[in-house]
Amino acid sequence: MAKSRRREGLGFIRSAAIVLVALGLTACGESIEPATQITPPVPFTPTAGEIPEDTFQATATITDEGLEPDRFAGQVGTAFRLIVEGDGAEHTLVIEELVAETPIAAEGQTIIDFTVVGDPGLLDILLDGEVAGTFERQSASGATEDG
Repeated sequence: MAKSRRREGLGFIRSAAIVLVALGLTACGESIEPATQITPPVPFTPTAGEIPEDTFQATATITDEGLEPDRFAGQVGTAFRLIVEGDGAEHTLVIEELVAETPIAAEGQTIIDFTVVGDPGLLDILLDGEVAGTFERQSASGATEDG
């Protein structure tokens, strides 16, 4: 019976010591910061609010031939903002695999925010269902699978 109480006492002392060490570390300023998770915008949906500092931005104007300029590029995993200047008529714009059909205002600017996702390669930009330009989806190194 004396051995059993002694074991219980030692177990209690060990537990108390562990708690004291943990409290001591906390008191000394040692703490574990929780990780911050940053979620990029979901493909096919515009984001609300301010444009992040690491977002690439480009501007295009609608012309009789399509878009001017008609070629854009972005690296996989980055945010991209395309600002489209209207030409007096309403249009729809699609970037294959990246941006779903999005209405473009007749006057002023339409902002399209998206995240570049997928494998490197060339994607068509469609204006009212017709090819109006190209979006080059690049790997982190800046290369596409075509080149």
